[in-house]
Amino acid sequence: MGNVLKPLIEDPLKVFSVTELKKATKNFKKDRVVKGEDGSVRTFYKGSIDDTTSRTKTRISVSVMECVQDSLEAIEAWKEEVKSLGKHSHPNLVKFLGYCCEDKKSLLVFECLHKGTLDHYIHGKNEVLSWATRVKIAIGIAQGVAFLHSINNSSLYFELRMHNIMLDEEYNAKLFYLETDLKCLENELTVVSGIEYMSPEWLWTGRFEMDSDVFTFGMILLELFTGLKDRALLPPLIALRDGSKKLEDESLDIRTRLFLFNEVIDPRLEGDYPVAAVMQMGTLIQRCTEDRHTRPSMQQVLDVLDHIAEIH
Repeated sequence: MGNVLKPLIEDPLKVFSVTELKKATKNFKKDRVVKGEDGSVRTFYKGSIDDTTSRTKTRISVSVMECVQDSLEAIEAWKEEVKSLGKHSHPNLVKFLGYCCEDKKSLLVFECLHKGTLDHYIHGKNEVLSWATRVKIAIGIAQGVAFLHSINNSSLYFELRMHNIMLDEEYNAKLFYLETDLKCLENELTVVSGIEYMSPEWLWTGRFEMDSDVFTFGMILLELFTGLKDRALLPPLIALRDGSKKLEDESLDIRTRLFLFNEVIDPRLEGDYPVAAVMQMGTLIQRCTEDRHTRPSMQQVLDVLDHIAEIH
């Protein structure tokens, strides 16, 4: 059964100066820029700082994120919100180390995960991830989401996205999660991109619930195991749903049944995966993306993924 660890209380975040972070990042040398679906812009820098937890003088790699704020009032509000980010710790959440709020800058410092974001592995020119590695990543994401659901009892909103899922050296997935200001999302019915991630009830009402995260997670699973993205995800989703209905027809031979699921799996895997596990993954994706009243909880999703991981 999937294990959702209890939160560990962390020390307060360190307060950095702009001068310290400017030196740490070599004058704020850009690493990447991410535009959020809520209109936010996040710029990331790579750097290194002194490891204050070590007895010897060593440096550790960090990432620094700058959030663009449109007023001094917004910066002060951000400062108050960000203080709570170091409150809890979990193996599948990115660890926040400190922040800086001066000279009209709002900067957040967190652990550097050298393998980067999941979307670069699925859609970039990085190595092709094996079936077992993808299942491991899926389990890590599910553990992170289930943990956040257990302590917050609320949705992750726009934060559950491929570019917010980071990988460490062992391909353990960690969620880069910021507690979104709910006020900026009220009555917000327009998104710049990622409409495929949004559950039907969000499109109808603009409301987020935890089962909306389950839908989004199902779409992330689909993206993870097909290698497709954006609107290209919709045809395989339809095929999966159609395939699930056809699989109920006991008259179909096993070869036809397998084809219904194999046709949507990432061809770069070259058939190197346990077929029974693929069929169960297809069923799980279908369950996550169906009507909200019949979707499983994230803990139930995690239990199914643990079972799939044991199929060889």
